[in-house]
Amino acid sequence: MNLINFDLVQPSYAIGLNGLGVVWDLPNAGEFLGLDLNSSKNSILLKWRMSGHTSSQYSGCHLLFSGLKLMYISSRDQELPQSEDLTVAGISMVTPEISKDLAYRVRRQWSPDDPFHLVFEFQSRRYIELDAETVELIGVPQ
Repeated sequence: MNLINFDLVQPSYAIGLNGLGVVWDLPNAGEFLGLDLNSSKNSILLKWRMSGHTSSQYSGCHLLFSGLKLMYISSRDQELPQSEDLTVAGISMVTPEISKDLAYRVRRQWSPDDPFHLVFEFQSRRYIELDAETVELIGVPQ
């Protein structure tokens, strides 16, 4: 997977993205709005509304996954309120070994040629795992 115009603040359990001249603090300033799957373009778009320091320039951000190879959405903890599905707890690069538990697939360091998937973990304990050819950060203007 190629991250076109951003990177994670850290490769495991990151709470933000660096891109477009902004640190996107998704757990503290972002509200997950959902995802759009476009089968004809083989892409998926993840969408957030932002508040706080980024809100002066952007009202939100999107991540466009193009050349989609894998999309997996886990179940959530039914004991937690639905509102916990709106908050990202962390974002991680993980090895593509989907048969292993997520905790065993994270690394502290990655080489540029290492294959990986991106995992978005939510406060509800739901996670979304994605693999694609490219991922682009798109700022949503005010």
